[in-house]
Amino acid sequence: MAQENYENNIHKFWNDRAPLKQQAGSNDYIAKQLEINTLKKHIQTGQKILEIGCGNGITAIEFAKNFNIQIDAFDFSEKMIEEAKLTAKNTTLKGNINFQVADMRKLPLLNANYDIAYTERALINLPDWPSQAKAIKDITGLLKPGGRYLMCENSQEGLDEINQLRGLCQLPPITPPWHNRYLYNKEIASLHIENVKLIDLEHYSSTYYIISRVVNAWLAMQEGQQPQYDALVNKLGLILPPIGELGQGKLWIWEKTN
Repeated sequence: MAQENYENNIHKFWNDRAPLKQQAGSNDYIAKQLEINTLKKHIQTGQKILEIGCGNGITAIEFAKNFNIQIDAFDFSEKMIEEAKLTAKNTTLKGNINFQVADMRKLPLLNANYDIAYTERALINLPDWPSQAKAIKDITGLLKPGGRYLMCENSQEGLDEINQLRGLCQLPPITPPWHNRYLYNKEIASLHIENVKLIDLEHYSSTYYIISRVVNAWLAMQEGQQPQYDALVNKLGLILPPIGELGQGKLWIWEKTN
């Protein structure tokens, strides 16, 4: 019963956030834009793409605005899918998007012929590593040979490293939201999937999280204020290249070999 209540609370949480437009997936809309920019580098015209945990469709719609592609996008929140369909209907698109309600743990029967699959802070909504590992296996199983899974998720070690810097500045540690379970490097390294290999890891968010969670937070503390996500200094994170391997946002890239 406790697990059922937990899942119902997560479902309600995302349904309630559906109308928040750009901030539906995260209050930090600059971090969201950084994720989109990072994923966008891997998208090409003509691809067939799968998105799991699409929320209100902001990322899929951005891709379909810029590329002639086919996207199948799923989310377990009915309200999110309603918002996604409405936004797509009122947007001029080069590509096509098929939005559907589905839980990543119970995906509908799909052909294994996707060029690209991606998640954007979706796996971290699952309660434990076995659930997350199964989702990775299920998603990579839907790729065509040579296809890639862009796993844009949050790293616990990345957050821990940012918290170390915050501690040096007398800032309190950041903890993951109640509904998130961040990924651990050792777990991902231990995952073996037949005909799938991890080919790259991009620490795309390192500069942004140093600026936003350390520099901006410290400056706000000096003024006796709460740090704001839309602070001007945070926008540097969209301009400067990633430096080092800090930051909770990581992009793991899996490739199906045959």
